[in-house]
Amino acid sequence: MDYISLKNFVNNLNNKYVSTRVIGKSALGKNLYGVFFMFNDSNNWAVVTAGIHAREYLSTELVVKQITDLVDYVNSVKTLPDFNICFVPTVNPDGADIVIKGIKYLSADLQQKLININKSTNFTLYKANANGVDLNNNFNANWNNKFTKTHEPSSQGFYGYVPESESEVQALKNLTLNLNPFITISYHLKGEEIYFDFFQNAKEYLRDKQMAEVFASSTGYTIKPTQHISSGGYKDWCVTLGIPALTIELGEDKFSHPYPASQIKNIYNKNKDLLNCLIKCYNIYNSYKDR
Repeated sequence: MDYISLKNFVNNLNNKYVSTRVIGKSALGKNLYGVFFMFNDSNNWAVVTAGIHAREYLSTELVVKQITDLVDYVNSVKTLPDFNICFVPTVNPDGADIVIKGIKYLSADLQQKLININKSTNFTLYKANANGVDLNNNFNANWNNKFTKTHEPSSQGFYGYVPESESEVQALKNLTLNLNPFITISYHLKGEEIYFDFFQNAKEYLRDKQMAEVFASSTGYTIKPTQHISSGGYKDWCVTLGIPALTIELGEDKFSHPYPASQIKNIYNKNKDLLNCLIKCYNIYNSYKDR
């Protein structure tokens, strides 16, 4: 989903439980939207994000469908969750537009900058933001232990010159610190895998693994350990704060990027039970509070 389509979707949301606000700006000044479902006055939050990697913009399509489902749900039931939910449908709107629309709509100087970063005029596999930084490597979580050899702005894999240098990362960081969620979900593409570990203590590891198992059971995806091959990620950073965090890789691995849009129905069918999964995870979180 491109930026204008997302903007229109967000601005047309109309429900007494839903509020939208700008949580920050992208490198090129686009709004980063948060969609907040306020079911009660509690400070218990789940945060769901998508589209941090440019070419993975189909993850935004999933979250838009989940938001639409949740609006329909709250209009039809009397019992609401004991927590609130914040969606960030696209963390990297500049990157999504670069992949979807190309760069001809940008200034000549910016076009040339991006071509130099990408080393090609074909942007269909671009992952980074408009500065050539991989946003999911830019968080301050074992940032120095880089798992790529990319030392300059690139289409993928560049950690940035310093951690949390990017406005998109700062916005997501500030949102997370303000809400202090009981879980964060980060949708990526592809592989049908779930990652949750990042050097937790034993108690938090068991708790977070149980949450991962909830989503694995619902989606049919496989849980995979990644802490020894991951650093600088949003999931990684959340876990360092004691926040359970799942990275969920959508879509079958047999398809190559650019991922076929025809697969969104299959992706949605496997991930449409978000609310029930969050309810189960909230119960798990609370069960570990007094242990």
